Amino acid sequence: MKRLLVAVVCCFVVAAGYISYVIAERQGALQRVSRYNEAWTVSQTLAEFMRLEHRLGAYGLGGMGVDLDEVRLRLDIMFGRVNILEQGTLHDFIQSDPVRRKTVADLKTALNAIDGEVNGFGPGNVRLGLRTLAALDGPMTMLASQASEYGSNRIAADQAELEQLHLVFSGLAAGLIICGVCLIAILFHHNRLLDRAHGGMKQLTQDLQGASEELQVQNHRLAHVAHHDALTGLPNRVLFRQRLEAKFDIGEVNAGCAVLFLDLDGFKDVNDTLGHDTGDALLKAVADRLKLATKAQDLVCRLGGDEFSVLADDLNEQQALDLGRHLLAQIGSPYFIKDREIIIATSIGIALMDDRATPDVLLKNADLALYEAKGSGRGRVCVFRPEMHDRLEQKRAFEEDLRKALVNGEMEVYYQPQASAATRVIEGYEALLRWKHPMRGSVPPCDFIPVAEEIGMINLLGEWVLKTACIEAAGWPSHLKVAVNLSPIQFRKKSLLQTIVSALAYSGLDPKRLEVEITESVLLDANHKTADTLDGLRQLGITVAMDDFGTGYSSLGNLRRFAFDKIKIDRSFVQDITTRADAMSIINLVIGVAKGLGMAITAEGIETEEQFECLKRLGCEQIQGYLIGRPMPASQLFADQRSKTADRYAS
Repeated sequence: MKRLLVAVVCCFVVAAGYISYVIAERQGALQRVSRYNEAWTVSQTLAEFMRLEHRLGAYGLGGMGVDLDEVRLRLDIMFGRVNILEQGTLHDFIQSDPVRRKTVADLKTALNAIDGEVNGFGPGNVRLGLRTLAALDGPMTMLASQASEYGSNRIAADQAELEQLHLVFSGLAAGLIICGVCLIAILFHHNRLLDRAHGGMKQLTQDLQGASEELQVQNHRLAHVAHHDALTGLPNRVLFRQRLEAKFDIGEVNAGCAVLFLDLDGFKDVNDTLGHDTGDALLKAVADRLKLATKAQDLVCRLGGDEFSVLADDLNEQQALDLGRHLLAQIGSPYFIKDREIIIATSIGIALMDDRATPDVLLKNADLALYEAKGSGRGRVCVFRPEMHDRLEQKRAFEEDLRKALVNGEMEVYYQPQASAATRVIEGYEALLRWKHPMRGSVPPCDFIPVAEEIGMINLLGEWVLKTACIEAAGWPSHLKVAVNLSPIQFRKKSLLQTIVSALAYSGLDPKRLEVEITESVLLDANHKTADTLDGLRQLGITVAMDDFGTGYSSLGNLRRFAFDKIKIDRSFVQDITTRADAMSIINLVIGVAKGLGMAITAEGIETEEQFECLKRLGCEQIQGYLIGRPMPASQLFADQRSKTADRYAS
């Protein structure tokens, strides 16, 4: 449509220009027609020539009433006519033919000759002049005839040209009319298209407006989703941080601003035992209680997992502690979810605003206080104190030293003997990891083993102990076994079997001389992989013992489900065996169950002869403790035995 409109407009422009040209040509043709008087001029020249000839003849005869002045007048008129013949279009007409040029030239010569003699005209001069003029009668008549014919032809040609221009003009005018009609039609069509486009644009505008409103709603929804927890509907960590930073930016933070971090104690157990649906329902219930237990202006958020936070104003330390204890009581009340009563506690860390605080410092302090609360027994409220930073730095330094301990050669494997209860003959040794720090001295395993598990170093330490114990045990007498403890984290590792096989192959130790000890916590998440790992160990010929039996999540069903070779009774029962009847009953029960299932029994922590005799009477097969021997490096094991043997012979 645009191209058609452009073409029509171009036609208008071309037609208008060409019409202007045609009009100019027509005007020129009309002007030429109006100036077509060559035939008349030549005829007048011929007539004046005839009059001159007549007056000259009348003057020569005399008595005719013609005087010399009239002859001179006619002569001057002829000179004027000759000048006309030499100008304009007549000049072109004369010059275009040699005969006409000669006729005009002869006429001028004759007139000049008569003009030179007119003052002394006599009868002889008159006759001479008449003969001269008479000689030109024919040529002059021919010239007039040719001029008349030339003029007629020019008029006919110009008329034909005018007719052609008229036709062209008429055609252009008709074309312009047609183009005008087309243009009008195009404009009407274009107007309809514009109306339709306007209607479409109006509809589009309405649609865009509707889409804009919907987009605003979506933006609000997305903003809400981005700043709120999907499960509980509480503000999330992002919004919590923004609100806290906004208080600092506008100067609203004062000494009464408090940040409370809450972490549910034992929430993972709820998820593991009752399922994630119950866990999610519990989180929603906790969120509802937090909102009811705080003020409307306080900001309650879910930071993630089972962590919550509260941002409160106008609180001193005591009021913040009161709020924390109130939240402990509210959250600690029983929940009834899916016909189950669930009781869960929480730990709370509180950080109060001071002059040096920033958002990062305030959040870090609250996190440190929460860490302190969980480390001091859980279910507690702690307010941040500067010394918590020192303890954190000490913990980090401890972790850093632990990471370097293997590289620095500070770790050593000690061995505690395990003896037959019947003969007290040593049957093997339990490998125990010891850490001798150059500055800290001897660090107890109960201090560094949990840290190693926390920082992910337990696998490296466990593999080193396993390999070292296998290498050293390979040099012992062939009847001695070595027992190595495996942490639950090690046991969950897929490559455990391959690690043990590699250690045995590298050391050359017979798999039947290796005993691995696992705790009952390994069986908490027992599945087919756990069973496969235990079966794989037994297929290799390795003895599998359950360590610290009775102190964790003991289950007689686990003893049936998983095939253990040995059960080790924890030292906590052994210590009370001579003083408490219940301890003896438990040990008697365990020994009876183990014998019924074909499992060996080892009692740990035996320090007195009374304990030994009691266990021996109950049927315990193997004993371990300070009564038999303390843990010592491999280099001292047999030296110590040789020394005892020598002492016996000497006595």
